[in-house]
Amino acid sequence: MKIIVLGTGDKGGIDSVINNIESNLTNEFDFKRYRTHLGKNKIQDVALALNGLIIVLYYSIFTRNTIFHFHMSYRGSFWRKYIYYRVANFFNKRVIVHLHGSEFKSFYEVQSSAVQRRIVELIHGADPFVVLSENWYQYIKKIVGKDYSNIRIIPNFAVIAPVPNREKQANHILFLGALIERKGIFDLLESMATLPNVTLHVGGTGNNQRFEKMVNDLKLHRQIVYHGWVNAERKAELFAQCQLLILPSYNEGLPVVILEAMASSLPVISTPVGGIPEVIIPGETGYLVEPGDKDAIVKIIKSALANPKLTDIAQNARALYFRSYDASAVLPALREVYLQK
Repeated sequence: MKIIVLGTGDKGGIDSVINNIESNLTNEFDFKRYRTHLGKNKIQDVALALNGLIIVLYYSIFTRNTIFHFHMSYRGSFWRKYIYYRVANFFNKRVIVHLHGSEFKSFYEVQSSAVQRRIVELIHGADPFVVLSENWYQYIKKIVGKDYSNIRIIPNFAVIAPVPNREKQANHILFLGALIERKGIFDLLESMATLPNVTLHVGGTGNNQRFEKMVNDLKLHRQIVYHGWVNAERKAELFAQCQLLILPSYNEGLPVVILEAMASSLPVISTPVGGIPEVIIPGETGYLVEPGDKDAIVKIIKSALANPKLTDIAQNARALYFRSYDASAVLPALREVYLQK
């Protein structure tokens, strides 16, 4: 069976999910991946989107026993997948639509009724429409009305490099993610200004100019260690080195980096958005803070670093990960979707 995968190639959570699926199921299915977006420049992205349309046409017309697996977020990603879906559906091809969009809710709610009908059409037409958590299931169920039998919950899972056995560095914490407003990195930098004894390791790219300016303006040079984009091996080293991962996001699906941290016994501070509250249970498997609450970020970092039971929290999170979010727990549901007639 041939699985034609279309989605972004921009480094981040969606790209990680696609890579994780392929690396774990490549012996069972014939995957062909095509990147329809990179986020580098608009001309390139238009060319990639058009190439994606040609790919869908080709596999719809000239191949059999082919399934399309579209990975979708919001805005342009929705419109690309909607057009691809219409083409594939015309030729009676199976289409799996996999929703990752952290800001999909706000995207949907500001659209005209005509656009909302198209969104619902795509959800209804997918075979199936995949969401990452119960929270997202309930939201999609609400907007589509009575017919929601094709919505499936398949959470993300992580593939991690071995974590080195080394001693934690006291008061060292970690942020991994895009350097953008939505991820809460700029709130975190402001909080760091009142945590002079804490060192923050940052891995990721995005609005580097704003990031560097804030570090300069807040005089955080001695507290911030910037690593740029980190590969799996370097990420594992940072997991081993730091005491906490913090991701104070405003919107999320179910971030792969949180699952990676849980699997690596690194306690997590995050926010109650998307599917995060289903894995981070305050005081049991991690900590939660409201998005944008910089005072609360400071307090919860101090509290977590001083908690003598921090190791127990990390072990609880690790146990939950392997029980419900490891590849062995998640892949059977995805395998079932691919084999469904």
